[in-house]
Amino acid sequence: MKQVTGENPVIYSDYPDLDIIRVEDTYYMVSTTMHFMPGGVILRSYDLLHWEIASYVYETLDDTPGQCLTDGKGVYGKGMWAASLRYHNGRFYVCFVANDTGKTYLYTAEDVAGPWKKNLIEGFYHDSSLLFDDDGRVYIAYGNREIYITELNESLTAPKEGGLHRMALKDTENVWLGYEGAHFYKINGIYYLFFIHWPKDCPRTEACFCSDSLLGEFTGGDVLSSDLDGRNRAAL
Repeated sequence: MKQVTGENPVIYSDYPDLDIIRVEDTYYMVSTTMHFMPGGVILRSYDLLHWEIASYVYETLDDTPGQCLTDGKGVYGKGMWAASLRYHNGRFYVCFVANDTGKTYLYTAEDVAGPWKKNLIEGFYHDSSLLFDDDGRVYIAYGNREIYITELNESLTAPKEGGLHRMALKDTENVWLGYEGAHFYKINGIYYLFFIHWPKDCPRTEACFCSDSLLGEFTGGDVLSSDLDGRNRAAL
């Protein structure tokens, strides 16, 4: 994998929808791999510049006709999207949906090299992001235009009965792409939600909202925008 510095890309390859964490002195990055098998590639770095492939979360996802290429159609452009990568109490977690199966997958492993254990979360959580809170409760943020936060049960297999479920944000603007691609964090007691946001006739932007309570109002807006010398103005 070629590495470069300066104004050029760090990695000459297609790694969209990134989620990055740091565990001790090591950074880990997961990316959308769509229809490719093996899938759920995880990269590793010690300086955020030089990256190597650490593992793949799965060899095959599901044995559907499309994924097995036996239906004459395949699942090009579908499959897994926008995974959430987390590390909590000695275990790695990768959560994502597959747009061809309509399922939410949760893979776990004690070592990033695997083996990875496959589980399902009841429901479909578009471009989701996990949050392990300080009190042991676990939440998932997800959606497009309408962003929801849902508390999961202790086994992380379904929404918690009687747990938190609320719409945190709703995008009412005239946009190409409403808030999506959630990244959910808690930093120094404040909850943060980051999204991609694409107003019409404007470059794609980064939006950020924050609240001091999961029950409170999330306030914020677009915080970062660049047309990248015209390369960020393509219409959908």
